[in-house]
Amino acid sequence: MGQAAAAGGMSMAAIGFKVLGDYTSSRAEAGAEKNKAELFEQQAQYGELKAKQTNAQMTRNLAITLGHVDAVRAAAHLDPSSPTGAAVRGEMEAQGEMRKGITVENILQQTRMDEANAAYARSQASNALLSGNIAMLGDIFSGGAAAFKPGAPGPTPDYSQPLEGSTPLGQGGIGSA
Repeated sequence: MGQAAAAGGMSMAAIGFKVLGDYTSSRAEAGAEKNKAELFEQQAQYGELKAKQTNAQMTRNLAITLGHVDAVRAAAHLDPSSPTGAAVRGEMEAQGEMRKGITVENILQQTRMDEANAAYARSQASNALLSGNIAMLGDIFSGGAAAFKPGAPGPTPDYSQPLEGSTPLGQGGIGSA
């Protein structure tokens, strides 16, 4: 009887340690995913700032370039309202705006990807916690099932004695004639 109780206690301890392991593992995985999410969010914030700064700098550079074009044309005593001069200036402005738009949009796209990655990492953290909780329940149920299967450690009832409050067979109980 002492060995059976000791084996039952060891079995329960093993279940407890398995549950604790699943708990700790799922919390560690969730923490790692939350950390990834925070890093992606920081990268996204940096990307937004970088896009604003790049837009401002490229706008300033374009204005300077167009100012130089106007200054060169004025130094050459060209008519500022000439259609040819306006076309050249307009083409330079369009190219500069297109370059700026492409550069800023690429930075913003990376920012959107970082935000999506942050959302995914947060989702993975939540899934890690859920799977850990499910694994812990599975450990508990499988441990409980093992404790109740035949031959499992525990007290064995004495079937040679009638149960308290019952009538022995043949003495007017159920099934007597």
